[in-house]
Amino acid sequence: MSNGLKKSMRAWHRWLGLFTSIQLLLWTVSGLFFTVPDITDVRGEQYRNNKNNLEIHSEPSDLVSIQSIVIDSSEFSEKGFNITLRKRAQSWVYQVQSENRKTQIFNALNGDLLNSISEKEATWIVQNKTSMNPVEVDLINEAKIGSEYRGRDLPLYRIKVEEPKSGVVYVDPVTGDIVAIRTTLWRVWDFLWSLHIMDYRERDDFSHWLIRIFAALSVMTVISGIVLWIISSKLAKK
Repeated sequence: MSNGLKKSMRAWHRWLGLFTSIQLLLWTVSGLFFTVPDITDVRGEQYRNNKNNLEIHSEPSDLVSIQSIVIDSSEFSEKGFNITLRKRAQSWVYQVQSENRKTQIFNALNGDLLNSISEKEATWIVQNKTSMNPVEVDLINEAKIGSEYRGRDLPLYRIKVEEPKSGVVYVDPVTGDIVAIRTTLWRVWDFLWSLHIMDYRERDDFSHWLIRIFAALSVMTVISGIVLWIISSKLAKK
């Protein structure tokens, strides 16, 4: 190999390394961070109370027949749906979910179709289904790109808690389920995830041209370094 070609390869390797080194460092740092905390801690699962939502021993005996609800309601014209007897906050309900993911809640004692839970009920859910103390409640109706609640159906109750600081619980107002718990740890993880996949807005897409280009350039940097090492080793032996 001529000296000119070898110098050109070294120059290309230096510039490629300079161009890709920052992203390579971000990949390494973020990847290292992902191995440290338990993912369940990141998701805030440690704050949930491990209680079965359906307490069989306290199930009331005067439940209305679900068949009567299905027959009387015009909403169940679809062929398939799932019915679950459960507690929503402090009330026994039938949760009916159709094949198109539409969910309706009926009072299990009288068969009435129920509306969304109140802010007071949302607060009760956080107090009794987590180890956190709620301090503020608001209702979210607007989807935002890259938000903490992305991927969830709206509206959602957002309940801020006393501890951990900056902790937030998101509750589905229809089902009463806690759909997400967000803490500072989750936000750090989410920020590093956006750097890792190079999707800085939506933070969900890891199959796009920017990451493909940097991945290809990183491979080229490594290969050029290996080639230069082999060439330098052969020349040193000679």
